[in-house]
Amino acid sequence: MCADERQFERLLALHCAPVLKNRKASNMFHVEKDAFEDLHATLSLYHEKLEKKGICLRLFQQNKERVTVFVYRRRRLSLLLQREDVRVFLQRYGYPSLGLSEILDHLDRRLDEAEGYPHEIGVFLGYPLYDVEGFIEQRECVMMGYWKVYRYPSAARRLFALYDACIRELLNGLRCGQCIEQLI
Repeated sequence: MCADERQFERLLALHCAPVLKNRKASNMFHVEKDAFEDLHATLSLYHEKLEKKGICLRLFQQNKERVTVFVYRRRRLSLLLQREDVRVFLQRYGYPSLGLSEILDHLDRRLDEAEGYPHEIGVFLGYPLYDVEGFIEQRECVMMGYWKVYRYPSAARRLFALYDACIRELLNGLRCGQCIEQLI
């Protein structure tokens, strides 16, 4: 395994373990384009490897020096985005009611246009809609973890613990010499 592959697998484990372990619909991480000898070759290799496991990779913000790697489970994300409350919420931000690729194309445009991140991105990352709305409305949060929590802190704590366990499991496996496909 080359250095680019080791580095990419570590990033996947650190940032996307819950997705890889099928506990979450999607996640993302950022990569400086010049941090890899050949980022596109590495992405292509892992797209092929992970697609066999039902996991997709998509690159956002390709025109920037720091790109966003969006890792998702197609079926889980599609089901999430088809929920009536989520569809209505996303329509407020101009998202189409079409298929997943059209919705992700719109998200890519929103990411390119935004200074930081469009607040609705939390929905794509599987954050509860009431927490995404709480963030947008600048309510007072009751706790912070992988996102700001506005309701149901006990449920959020359990979920955060599950995500932490996924990350530990994958990082430990990588340290023991296993590759990412063996761990998911």
